[in-house]
Amino acid sequence: MIAAPRAWRQTAGIIARQAPHGAGHWWLDLDVPAPFAPPAPGQFVQILLPPAASPVLLPRPMSVAAVTRRRGGLRLGFLYAPVGTGTRALAALSAGDRVEVLGPLGHGYPLERPGTPVLVAGGRGIAPLLFAADALARRGRRCELIFGARSRDLLVGLDDARRRLAAMGGRLHLSTDDGSRGTRGNVLDALDRLSPRLAFPLALHACGPHAMLKAVARWGMRHGASCWLAMESVMACGTGVCRGCPLPRSARAIAEFDGAKTPSLYGNREWAMCCTEGPVFEAGELDWERIE
Repeated sequence: MIAAPRAWRQTAGIIARQAPHGAGHWWLDLDVPAPFAPPAPGQFVQILLPPAASPVLLPRPMSVAAVTRRRGGLRLGFLYAPVGTGTRALAALSAGDRVEVLGPLGHGYPLERPGTPVLVAGGRGIAPLLFAADALARRGRRCELIFGARSRDLLVGLDDARRRLAAMGGRLHLSTDDGSRGTRGNVLDALDRLSPRLAFPLALHACGPHAMLKAVARWGMRHGASCWLAMESVMACGTGVCRGCPLPRSARAIAEFDGAKTPSLYGNREWAMCCTEGPVFEAGELDWERIE
């Protein structure tokens, strides 16, 4: 996706709240002062912990799950699992603690694209898609949201998702591999069941594990649906400088890259930078055979 991203800046943020959100995940509310630009659904920020609180040197890339305007700035919401050294250190911080925030970064979902919006979430991938559903609702567009996991215990923040989506007028479709909540099967099974009842064309927006995104991308290309996927990679800087987050381009994307005037922070003809060209990519932009 060759387009100019929104302007980013670095600023101090203050933790407003941390709370358990189910399935071993936490919800973080972080206050940042103006003129920090409001992130769009699918964009991310880099959070750098104070040296005294963290054993790691690099910031943590965090997908934005909610944005609320406040007097003097914004409140940003994040859903995360404290599984590594950095995120465990983040979970140990309390309300009033300060962190450094860089953002908003990358490209979000192109929610203005025509077609019936179908959001496909796996596990904690629900967070940016609820943000997307809210943005669609503000534009007067109702969405279908497929939320899947291996079991009911891994449907992160399900009650919150159900409440928020109902308030937006959207429809929630649950699937679990073991059939413990919703229909038995994965999100592709749910998409197969749901799609015949929807008006085509479809506009798919997905977030979850790479294996799930690969399957959704192939489904979208096979059925002629536009398909946008939020990818993950090792994003140390978030701005394209470190070159640490490459994803393989498709043959089509390589041809388009050769013919475009491309910013220097956008990788090279073979590799796209997840942080600056993504993290949201159109399905046909990536070589799914080489993505793990």
